[in-house]
Amino acid sequence: MNLPEDYYLHHFETLLEDVEERYGALLRPEEGSRVVAFRRLPQGARRLLVRMLLRRGPWFPEKTLHYTEIGEPGPCLEQLIEGGFCLGPEAATLEVLLPLATRQDLADLLTALGVPFPRSARRSTLEELLRPREEAPGLLRQSLRPARVAREDLWHLLVFLFFGNFEQDLSQFVVADLGHLRYADYALDPGARVFQTREEVDFLLSIRELREELARHPADLARITGAALAMEPHPGVRQQRRYQGLLNELGREWERLGEWTQALACFALGHRPPARERTARILAGQGDVAGACALALTMAEAPRDMGESRFARVFLHRHRKGMEGASHWLETHPAPEPPPERPMTLARPPRSVEQAVLEAAQAEGWEGFFAENHLWKALFGLVFWDELFAPIPGAFQHRFQNAPLDLRDFLPPRRSRVEARLAEIGDREALVSRVLGNADRHWGEACAFLHWKHLDRNHLAAALRRIPPEVVVQVLGTLAENPLAFGSGFPDLFLYRPLEATWALWEVKGPGDTLRPEQAWWLDRFRGLGCEVRVVRVKWGATAGPPSGPPR
Repeated sequence: MNLPEDYYLHHFETLLEDVEERYGALLRPEEGSRVVAFRRLPQGARRLLVRMLLRRGPWFPEKTLHYTEIGEPGPCLEQLIEGGFCLGPEAATLEVLLPLATRQDLADLLTALGVPFPRSARRSTLEELLRPREEAPGLLRQSLRPARVAREDLWHLLVFLFFGNFEQDLSQFVVADLGHLRYADYALDPGARVFQTREEVDFLLSIRELREELARHPADLARITGAALAMEPHPGVRQQRRYQGLLNELGREWERLGEWTQALACFALGHRPPARERTARILAGQGDVAGACALALTMAEAPRDMGESRFARVFLHRHRKGMEGASHWLETHPAPEPPPERPMTLARPPRSVEQAVLEAAQAEGWEGFFAENHLWKALFGLVFWDELFAPIPGAFQHRFQNAPLDLRDFLPPRRSRVEARLAEIGDREALVSRVLGNADRHWGEACAFLHWKHLDRNHLAAALRRIPPEVVVQVLGTLAENPLAFGSGFPDLFLYRPLEATWALWEVKGPGDTLRPEQAWWLDRFRGLGCEVRVVRVKWGATAGPPSGPPR
């Protein structure tokens, strides 16, 4: 498919139009004025500015800005510099100019200056020879004529407002136009706004900036931590999750340095898991076992995720002696029975341990496939396709979404629809029809719950012929309560006996690997639903051998 020559400009102006309509009230006067001024630029200048925004810069020698549809870039650059949209050569320092020049550029300049150098000299040597020359910056500016976009933060802000996240960018338009990624057919809500106030936007931008600073300048940890702790907490759920994630990241950095006071200060405000777990570990390590157990009891009574629940039980068991509260809680809250295990000795495989166990199971007469999260999330997406892409107010802001914006709060506005769908798929024929029908209708369309390259229609059909509909109803009902929180930890392998209804779920663990909390939770859940589950413990041998014991 051939795109129009100014496809990128059309995409950008479409984005601007949407942001002006949806978020115009959140733009500051100078930002809105810049957008208006951009629209008044000649077409060539607008094209060139967008081309520069789409490239990795920030500085570009003029000779690298030649595009067929734009022509000679010089006049367009002059218009952009005059309008304040670009910075010109005079703003480029020697430290900016040197990386932009080719080795040949540097050699030619040294020759022109009469500075001798070995023909085999490395680029770094040529740069060092040029640094003390006062004429070098001016001559490089004259030969390279570099330019960069001014106020890049404004254009990045506009892209952020359009998509509502930091992960997507203008390339989404191109990928969709070329047909490389197809999106579901859903209705856009003109009133949908991820952000209600400018404070929300600035809060998230500040968090992102601190994260980037931490990655670039880890030695500035104290300054970055101070800035994070000084931020006014924001009531928005999304903003708080991002903020608490940053605090946890900072806390872990201090923990690695052995600076416990700073780590505890970060974790105290970072209510998102694993902040409380890390706090308990630090307190115990510092000798405050009573304080750590008190916190663990709080986590045990009201865990914020599966990890907290698992940690609290293990921690309280370890410190139960002398801690009356810990002993009492453990006595009144018996641990669930561990899942059956099966030891297996195998030759070390060229690929994954899961593939090795699958092949061993096939040698025993099983058929199956690697399922893990792909199978169950695919069933969720295909059963609830209409509910996921229903015209719920505020759910869809742009045409590049693979899920509604309110996914963290999926159930409340769709409860009646979800309950009706669950009642429908209690019948196996209806379940198979809905899942395979939606798979055929929407195969390849972007959906957060479907990784098409990991999905096989025959595998889906085999699973649907064997899994009791009531099990599917229970699992998908749990997922619907919080698709993001419950969307991981499913067993690795789905196995079945050919020509039989028998099926099983195996979780595979290689040497030294342990069950994660969410994996243990789902294994217990499937056992409670009457499903056959196993944890396969693999040991490596020189050659593949028979199972080293019966299932237990």
